[in-house]
Amino acid sequence: MGNILVTGGAGFLGSQLCAALLADGYHPIAIDDLSNGRRENVPDGVPLLVADLSAAAWMELLAGQRIDAVVHCAAQSSNAISFRDPEADLLANQLATWRVLQYCAAASVRRLIFTSSMSVYGNPPSFPTPSEEVPRPLTYYAVHKAASESYVRMQRDLDWTIFRLYTTYGFGQNMSNLNQGLVKIFLGFVLRGEAVSVHGSGDRLRDIVHVSDVVRAIMMSLNAPASFGGTYNLGSGRPMRVREIIGKILECAGKPADYPVQYGPADPGDPDRTHADVSAALRDFGWVPSVLPEAGIAETVRCHLAGKGDGR
Repeated sequence: MGNILVTGGAGFLGSQLCAALLADGYHPIAIDDLSNGRRENVPDGVPLLVADLSAAAWMELLAGQRIDAVVHCAAQSSNAISFRDPEADLLANQLATWRVLQYCAAASVRRLIFTSSMSVYGNPPSFPTPSEEVPRPLTYYAVHKAASESYVRMQRDLDWTIFRLYTTYGFGQNMSNLNQGLVKIFLGFVLRGEAVSVHGSGDRLRDIVHVSDVVRAIMMSLNAPASFGGTYNLGSGRPMRVREIIGKILECAGKPADYPVQYGPADPGDPDRTHADVSAALRDFGWVPSVLPEAGIAETVRCHLAGKGDGR
């Protein structure tokens, strides 16, 4: 498998996946509308196609190009934003996924990996939550992700894998986007010297997963037939309370324990607890998370304090 199309390839996860694919001898091609990603994120040597995935015209950009697999990472991934403009969310998530499936059929691409979200579970009844749990979406974003999963499962000519990502974090996220990425949002406030603004209780439990573990899961499953037709949770399996996450960020950033933190009303559809059962990924293709949340938070803060990023 040589040529891999990565949608959202200029974004946080997509760009790091492109780098990993390139390092492993693949030939990734990034496609992104640059609504949240940046050209500078795309590794040298990886072509970038700028296009809106919800419009069918982007497929013409790949005319005559053999694509061996598609990893569909592109999304509007904020529950809060989905309430502000449900129609835009439908286009960015459901319709864009449908276009990707149309492309796979037209170009005879058999391998597809789709990054979905733990948001499809809503407030699940069991913890840790298995991937067999029935989705109960509570936001437009989650509804659109759940519907997109159904589109993927209906494709008889695809070897597909669905990954439900828990709160993904690490160095390289868009720091100016205050609507997605819990760890990044809190860290952004601290780096700017602002009070940390929290939507909801500090006692909420969050399962956070380091981006390197997500990239590794995708890489491991790419050529693993046992993962074809499977739906998997990607989390750390070690939830932390929101106040503990903030406390670790403050500690690693050298801030006092009484740094100002302001708690306000929760966003609609925001669950009280997330906790992934990741045993299916271990069973089928040997993946286990390797970055513990506290160590991952510390590394993320260190990277920013070392000046490796521009605060974006």
